[in-house]
Amino acid sequence: METVRVGGRKYSDPDVISLIRATGELVDPRSAVVNQARKLNCEYRSYDGDQASPMKRLEIIASLCGLTISSMNIERRRAEPRDAVLILSGKIRGNRGQILYNPQRPQGRVAFSIAHEISHTFFPNTMTGARFRDICGSDSREANELERLCDLAASELLMPLEEFRGELRGQFTLANVEALTEKFGSSFEATVFRLATAHPGIAVAGLLRYRLRRGEERALATSVEQLLFQNMKHASREVPEPKYRRQSFFSSTACGDQHTIRWNKSFDLESCVYLAAKSGAIVKGLEVLPNQSRQDGTLEVIRAPFQREDAHPEFPDLLFFWSTTAPIYEVRTEIVCAPTQTALL
Repeated sequence: METVRVGGRKYSDPDVISLIRATGELVDPRSAVVNQARKLNCEYRSYDGDQASPMKRLEIIASLCGLTISSMNIERRRAEPRDAVLILSGKIRGNRGQILYNPQRPQGRVAFSIAHEISHTFFPNTMTGARFRDICGSDSREANELERLCDLAASELLMPLEEFRGELRGQFTLANVEALTEKFGSSFEATVFRLATAHPGIAVAGLLRYRLRRGEERALATSVEQLLFQNMKHASREVPEPKYRRQSFFSSTACGDQHTIRWNKSFDLESCVYLAAKSGAIVKGLEVLPNQSRQDGTLEVIRAPFQREDAHPEFPDLLFFWSTTAPIYEVRTEIVCAPTQTALL
C-alpha cells in the first residue's frame, strides 16, 4: 500500500493521497481541506451576506460545488442507515451530483453530515461516490484518515472560525453550547468538539465511554469459556472493572503531542467525570488529564444528548471540554483535529 508523509504524518488513503499530489506534496492535507472550506465560506459571504438559515446556507455552499441538496424519499429513508449520502455524477463542472439527507434524523446531525459530504468533493479522487461516515460513532481504534479530514472541513463549513469565536467572546465553556447550536445549526456534540478546535489557547474535547479495554474484553470472554468448558478452579476469578475511556478526541492548534489523550486511556476514578455520570447538569473540576502534559486545567463534563443503544444504563456516554489559562506565546491559525470517532452529530 502506498504511503505519503506530509507535515510529519503518514497518509495511505487513496483520496487523501490524491489531494496531496494535487498540492505538489507541499501542503498538509489538514491545511488543504480547511483552506478549501474557508474559501467556500468567503464565496458564500459575497453571495448571500450570511443572512440565510443554517440549512439554506449549506444549500448555497453546496451549489458553489455543483451539488444539490434534497430530502430522501420514504423508501430510501427506510433503507438508508446514514443521515446523508453523496451521489456524484462524475462531472467536473456543472451539476456534479446531489446530497440526499434524511429529514427524520436530528437536524444538527443532518447539517453536519451534509457539510461532511460536501467536504468529500475536496478530494480529486472522489469521482465515483464518497465513502460514508457514521456520526453516531465507530468502535474502531482510530477513525479513518479520510473521514477525519472531512470532519475537520465540515466543522469549518458549518461553524466558521471567525464567527464561532465572535459568538463566544472569549467564553469557551459548555454553558454556551446550546446557544451555539441554535446559531450554527450544529449538533451539541459537534459544537463541543468545536470549542476545542476553535480555542486560541490550550484546549481539548472529546467523548468518553464506560467500557473495558479490548484486551480485557477478550480475556473476560476467554474466562467465560473456561467456566463453561473447564473445571472452575482453573479459570480466572478476577473480573476487570470498566472505566471511562477516551473514545474521540479533538484539540486546539496550541496543543502539543503531550496534550493528546491516547486511545483507550482511562480517567481516574476520582475524576469529576464519574460525578457527571450521575448528574444531568454540567460538572466542573480542576484536574490534570490522563496525558503527558501534567498540566492543571478546568474540566467540564456533561452527559451526551445522544446515547448509543448499548450505552451503560448507569454510566452513560459523556462529553468533556478541558482548557487552561496558561499564557500562549504563539497561536497558529491552522485547525488541528486529533483522531476521532465518526461522531454525532
